[in-house]
Amino acid sequence: MRNSVYQLRLGLFRKYYNSFQRGEEESIFDREWDVMIILDACRCDLIESVEDEYGFLTENNRFRSRGTHSKEWMRRNFISEHRDDLRKLAYVTGNIWTEEYVDPNDLRVLDEVWRYAWNTEHGTILPRSITERAIATHREHNPERLLVHYMQPHAPSIPDPIGEGMNTPETDGEWRAAPFLLQDGEVTRERLVESYKANLRCVLDEVELLLENVDAETVVVTADHGEAFGEFGVYEHPFGMPFDVLRTVPWYVTSATDKQTFEPTLEPGQEHGDTKEKLRALGYA
Repeated sequence: MRNSVYQLRLGLFRKYYNSFQRGEEESIFDREWDVMIILDACRCDLIESVEDEYGFLTENNRFRSRGTHSKEWMRRNFISEHRDDLRKLAYVTGNIWTEEYVDPNDLRVLDEVWRYAWNTEHGTILPRSITERAIATHREHNPERLLVHYMQPHAPSIPDPIGEGMNTPETDGEWRAAPFLLQDGEVTRERLVESYKANLRCVLDEVELLLENVDAETVVVTADHGEAFGEFGVYEHPFGMPFDVLRTVPWYVTSATDKQTFEPTLEPGQEHGDTKEKLRALGYA
């Protein structure tokens, strides 16, 4: 937990959001798409800074998310109002909060890849594991809608970690996600952005591979929420925040054609690893 002054500030921001801004956001089911690709904790400004490197990042119509934290995003999108949409949905995810906020009985397919393909070396779920299972799910089930939830660019950064897996164990046993290292003056903003963008390119390379191995007329590349690097004194992505850096996410529209350039081999297996330790590795102590 952060200090009490910081928590008080977050509480005031939540009060403002609940009083004046709540309800302005869209559900992910309010727009048309066949495949939706979620980049966890993706900032609009930083994905836009690398969009020229990726041919599929061309048409962007920013989106106002229902969450500034994954669990808030799930809790406010996976609701009874969208029961019919959920029944058509195959959800392939590396995000651990599905354990609490997504009921597999509501969906056509729920593949929680984080349960059986967690990478202990990096302290996260690698994007290739998500790509493999997304391709396999699409080819095996041909769902009306496919939702693919990558963990990157959420910390820890796979190609360019800060500290130990972009989290640093403190003497009291708690862990700090990379943005809090910025808050504490242990890294510069430039260094944090460098690491973040490396992680962003890491997942965008996988998205490129995915788009060569599924068929979809309308593919959306978006995010569940953004990431704060000190804007308004906020770091990482606390829930219930009103700020654009956390609430406004990219919405790139493209298409995909299965050119059969990749054959997945990863199969669902027995769960391994402790869920609490996985959350801790991602900064959720």
